Amino acid sequence: MRRFEDGDAGGGGSASASSAGGSASSASGGGSASSGGRACEPGHQEACYDGPPAAVNLGICRTGVKTCDDEGNGYGPCAGQILPAAERCDTAEDEDCDGAVNQGCAYARCADLPRGLPRGVYTLDLDGAGGDPEFPVVCDLETDGGGWALVYNSVGSAEGTTLSFWDIPYAERLGTKGGPSLERNFYRGSLYLVGREYRDEIADIEGTVAEVMRATAKGIDTTTMKFLGPMQRSGDADVYFSQFLSGWSSRDHDGDTAPDNNCAEASLNVTQHYAQCWAYNLGADGDAPLDDGGWGPHLDTHIAEWVGLANDQTRYTRVRRISRWTRW
Repeated sequence: MRRFEDGDAGGGGSASASSAGGSASSASGGGSASSGGRACEPGHQEACYDGPPAAVNLGICRTGVKTCDDEGNGYGPCAGQILPAAERCDTAEDEDCDGAVNQGCAYARCADLPRGLPRGVYTLDLDGAGGDPEFPVVCDLETDGGGWALVYNSVGSAEGTTLSFWDIPYAERLGTKGGPSLERNFYRGSLYLVGREYRDEIADIEGTVAEVMRATAKGIDTTTMKFLGPMQRSGDADVYFSQFLSGWSSRDHDGDTAPDNNCAEASLNVTQHYAQCWAYNLGADGDAPLDDGGWGPHLDTHIAEWVGLANDQTRYTRVRRISRWTRW
């Protein structure tokens, strides 16, 4: 980073000193010969900054300008500079100029974040008590007015790690697994306790993203994990029926509506909402072999075609990402 030095008057100082005569030299108290005895050239301006060098041009922080006084005795104050200030939680600015926006802030919901912030990880405190209840979550602040929090995210991986991630036992249905990110597998079941509006989106192998279902609910029964007062608002009816208006199954809990089997067990212990059994799966394929190399998320190909997503010409196509969002 550039450092700004006082007294850097540049060229031309000796010419001014010559025109000023000997009186200027004696008035300056023995200044340098190049500036005619002055500390700086009258009227000369330099960029300046009185704050930490690392903060320059980060967040709201900006350099200012200092001007040499009329007598050439030195530079005046740094005018126009913006120095770091205390971070505020009601703006979309980085006031303390540390490169992180709204650091240390916590919100009751994603919808309470200031407008203008990008989609990213922010801190929520659902009961406003602070301390342990605070947790990080991905907030989408752009789609349909923003305010969306990421409930789960299944990411396809050639490493074969996604299938095992979704083996979530019944006792952990309201827990958290993974770190909040659209680039990694993630699950935060506790958001079902507050969610009232939901949307499911899917990214295909080519990166195209489509919203496949939107629904509302009045809450969730934490014993059965069935939504209370569910209602479809838009999207594919099969996705709504299979992944929302349905039971919740894991390898140790059969809560789906299939009469003869546990859909989670039939899908290599992948935990999720099931009907008879699924329109999309967070970890297993529907074509043999079901583990599909452990890739992870799959979508019924007829739905992929209906919403304009690419498919692999099998009945259940690989997708890059399946995400569920909620807001309240």
